[in-house]
Amino acid sequence: MVNILGLTLGFSGLLIVLLYYNDEQNYNKSNTEKDKIYRVVHKTVKSGTWSLSNLIEGVKYKEEIPEITDQYLSSNWYSNILIKVNGKDQFTEDILEGAPNFFDFFPFKIIEGTTNKFKEARNYLAISQEQATLLFGNKSAIGKVLEFSERTFIITTVYKIEGKHFFMPNFVIQYRKQPENKNWGNYRANLFVKKTKESNVADIEEKALAIWYKNYVLPTSKKNGVSPEEFVKERGVTPILESINDIRLKSIADNIGGAGPEGAGDYQLIVLMLSLSILLIIISCVNFINLSIVSAVQRAKEVGIKKTLGLSKISLIKQYALEIVLLGIIAFLFSLLILELLLPYFNEFTNKNISLFNFNLFVKIALLALSISVFIGCIPAIYLSKFKAVEVLKGDISRSRKGVFIRNLMLGIQFLISGFFLLGSIIINQQINYMMNKELGFNGDQVIVANMNDGNNPYKKYLLAKKEMVKHPNIDAVTSNSSVIGGFLTDMTAVTFKDITLQPVSINTIDYNFLNVMDIKILKGRNYKEDLASDTINNIIVNETLARRLNIYDDPIGKEINIPTGLTTKVSKNIIGMVKDYNLQGFETKIFPTIYRHWNSDDFARRMFSSIQFKIKPNNIEKTLSYIKSYWSENIEQGYPFSTSFINERFARTYQKYQKQQTLFLVLSLLVIIISLLGLFALATLTIQQRLKEVAIRKTLGASVKEIMFQLLQNFLKIVIISSVILIPIAYYFMQNWLENFVYRIDMPLLPYIITPIILIVLVFAVVGLKAYKATKIDLIKYLKFE
Repeated sequence: MVNILGLTLGFSGLLIVLLYYNDEQNYNKSNTEKDKIYRVVHKTVKSGTWSLSNLIEGVKYKEEIPEITDQYLSSNWYSNILIKVNGKDQFTEDILEGAPNFFDFFPFKIIEGTTNKFKEARNYLAISQEQATLLFGNKSAIGKVLEFSERTFIITTVYKIEGKHFFMPNFVIQYRKQPENKNWGNYRANLFVKKTKESNVADIEEKALAIWYKNYVLPTSKKNGVSPEEFVKERGVTPILESINDIRLKSIADNIGGAGPEGAGDYQLIVLMLSLSILLIIISCVNFINLSIVSAVQRAKEVGIKKTLGLSKISLIKQYALEIVLLGIIAFLFSLLILELLLPYFNEFTNKNISLFNFNLFVKIALLALSISVFIGCIPAIYLSKFKAVEVLKGDISRSRKGVFIRNLMLGIQFLISGFFLLGSIIINQQINYMMNKELGFNGDQVIVANMNDGNNPYKKYLLAKKEMVKHPNIDAVTSNSSVIGGFLTDMTAVTFKDITLQPVSINTIDYNFLNVMDIKILKGRNYKEDLASDTINNIIVNETLARRLNIYDDPIGKEINIPTGLTTKVSKNIIGMVKDYNLQGFETKIFPTIYRHWNSDDFARRMFSSIQFKIKPNNIEKTLSYIKSYWSENIEQGYPFSTSFINERFARTYQKYQKQQTLFLVLSLLVIIISLLGLFALATLTIQQRLKEVAIRKTLGASVKEIMFQLLQNFLKIVIISSVILIPIAYYFMQNWLENFVYRIDMPLLPYIITPIILIVLVFAVVGLKAYKATKIDLIKYLKFE
């Protein structure tokens, strides 16, 4: 039963990871055109790789590159708005706006209507079957009228989304008119292209780059008065085709939302989970083999008798291998039971909806489990079949050097894997603790964020809310900024000071009291003054990083920096303050050089206003939130949902995936230690059982209990020490790579590399020492009567 338990745990860990990996791999699998569809992303010289495209390049590609047969352009995100159905307003999410040929790239199953009808007019709309049922019940949705965004739409198509895709919208609508923006530097849409099956991606990319050179580099460099070579060096753009199959897990785009509106999969977590689960199944198999060998030794006389009766070696191998395979199948069935019990908790842990009831996947997993069972069944069976009949019938079981080496090797592997899990858990725990306790540069205590959905005069609504809501006794302040902590950077630019050009630079648009509310320290100069009307027009505040990069850290106040406003124009801004750096996006992201401007300085920023922040008192939080929600629903966004989150919770989500890795390592470490102890117990039992006659002789010659125990323990201690020596460089390499995911991290600690071998040695003393002590209490007559 003990060996079944270890293998069951190993199977359970491997299967749950394979289910998770399969779920992530399912994105776009049911798209019949997936092997021809590529998204166009753009690698820039200084601003990373962007998933967005301009509005004209797709047309040019289709016209000038024969291998590209079609192109599809859409918004880069879904819209969430109030729609009017039968005279009633209803909040609806996931509306996708784009070109008419959506279904040529995403061929969802059509339930009612046709895709050709959808293409005929720009006010025609396609709706998902789920959303149609929600709005119209069992009645046909075809011909129904919806109103939103100051447009009237007629439903022509009802589709069903099967599987998982890059886009999974509730509504698909067309652009109000054909996009005509010919600015090659304006990235604002998703662009997909469809290539011929036999064409080469590298060839297409080369032709696309030539199109960029002709339409962007040459005219823009001429307008800026620089050579094309200089322009490419400073502002060059390289179009790259990214397969739709790779976007979910392996997208090269590094902007926020680069994997699309359905989000990115955590590829690093998958690799980590898969690697750890493989280690777990290896150690489970090694443990199972060890325990099987112990059992085999106890059946040695049975083997001798069967060989004496003429049973062949092959027959013995088949018989004992089959027994172990049956045990493996039983372990697999138990693992399915454990899996079914654990899946609800795992789904909550990973924010998934994974089910075990997938026939194709189940067959693959069953075949994998059977293969593993056959493999681990053959090793003990071969070992058992090699016993010599004469020797085992005399009670003398051979302990060949080769057999001892193999057992020691398997034990060493167990110690190595166990040590890696232990050491990794300690380092991950220290990094997570560092992140949770690090000085962030701001104070988000009792600050909540409320998101705005209605794009109709949002800044005007904010000013009204700020004026009225601050009157509530439990609301200390109302403020806002564009790049909300725990979110993403909303605007980027370039700045020039003397001969230094810095790009990219983040622009964070703020209100007068934002820095005070968030307790962000002003190191030099001052904040914006509300009583100075002109203060927000030409003045800006910068952070430490920007000041350092421009070499003005010691004396930034009064310096004027230039910010481009077009291809050939720029505006001069005066620095009035420098604030302390604070972390906005988490510890795996560097702090960008940042400009803080006021809302009054940019009309476009005001139109894109998206959230309000409230500093509330710690008492009667529920009552305060209830008041905010009531005021919001009545005066700010009638009919829209109200959602809030605390700033500290938002920032904590930036390292949530690493907390999951911490939990994963901890759980697997406990499993590995349990399995390792079972294996250690098995080998200790086998080794000491084979040396009981030696123990009896030593006792007869007057050896003490300590001396006998040391003789029995020393081999295990040697294996632990050798495994620990091998472990150190391996663990250092992998954990150093893991730590390099963080811009702000701990230095590689020395203590885990000392603690881990000590823990392993303690476990050896606890398990083997107990068996060794019992061995010193044997009956001498029983083991010496034949001598």
